[in-house]
Amino acid sequence: MDVFNDDALRLVLERVDSHVSLVRAAAVCRRWRRAIADAAFLRRYRSLHAPPVAGYYRDSSCGHRFSDAPVFDLSSPPVVDARHFSLDFLPGGAASWTPRSCRGSLLLLWQAGFQDFLQEFPDMVVCEPLTRRYRRIPPPTDFNDCWQCYEFCLIDGKVDEVGGRTSLPNFRVLCMFCDRYSGLHAVMYTVGSSWSKNTDHIAPSFKRLHLMGHGPDCWYFTRGRALIILDGSTGDFSSSDLPPLLEDWDSHASDSDFFITNGQDGKPRIFTVFDGTMKVFVMLEGGEWVLEKRVLLSEATRGLPGYKPSFFNLPQYVFMVGVGYVILSPHKEAWIFSINLETMEAAPVVESMAWTVYGCELPWPPTLHACLDG
Repeated sequence: MDVFNDDALRLVLERVDSHVSLVRAAAVCRRWRRAIADAAFLRRYRSLHAPPVAGYYRDSSCGHRFSDAPVFDLSSPPVVDARHFSLDFLPGGAASWTPRSCRGSLLLLWQAGFQDFLQEFPDMVVCEPLTRRYRRIPPPTDFNDCWQCYEFCLIDGKVDEVGGRTSLPNFRVLCMFCDRYSGLHAVMYTVGSSWSKNTDHIAPSFKRLHLMGHGPDCWYFTRGRALIILDGSTGDFSSSDLPPLLEDWDSHASDSDFFITNGQDGKPRIFTVFDGTMKVFVMLEGGEWVLEKRVLLSEATRGLPGYKPSFFNLPQYVFMVGVGYVILSPHKEAWIFSINLETMEAAPVVESMAWTVYGCELPWPPTLHACLDG
């Protein structure tokens, strides 16, 4: 390969199809290792190749107070040995923790059995499973019994010179909490610093915000007729107008009639279940929300095991949302079904739909420094 000059070599290496193959290429010779370890090369490579998802941690506790340890499922095709993603290095062992958020190669977990809206701050860690390292997250110094924890979001840290890796030295955590006197607030934790005292620089006024849902990269809230979006890569908030769903949107938004999740194409979908009809809206490139699909639930579910027409004389309860699907149940009835947001077809619920999953990428950049002198 000495026939290639350095520029040609970098062009060849940029076309290596995966991060794992890139590490293998670095083992070929000292010259290749130096080329691959160069910060400019790593930044360019990261811009051309999406980071590989090694697999998914799933939490199937479904609200149970105690559960088994989180399970790690390899992506397909597998790129690593699943044993490298054990959480047994965490204090108390893996069964002591429940996943709550993920970002890149990092996973945020809190103590198993902790419930939302308790007036206490959970024991919480952020870890990088592949390197078996973790950091405990301390509570805000002014946390008091007027606060109720609402949501925790793992946010990207400061972009570094090799492609914007979020890692243990630079991650951030956004904590949303309810104050009984003044509504919903947010504070940001930054590694090496502390929790922010003033949220004005990181968030809009959180009073009267309603959480609609979240996808892999964003959290979505409503305030009146506005949709507030928290970008997980930056920690920044933006807003857009909600679609004209109903004239009485404001009176129903807090009654759990409106939700948001991501479709299989990665784009967010707003959906509403009202008067037995599900409507799904998608955002156009210009930021406008338009009606994409609708379905009459009593017709879509006809023929499913256990179906009764009388079920749809009652309001429908949204039991769970996932990427590309919704699980619903008639109010006060022990019968559940799923709706595929792409096809709008109904189907019985399978066990895996009840799992909350958290993707975990391989750490970036790859660790090559130890072999640069070899």
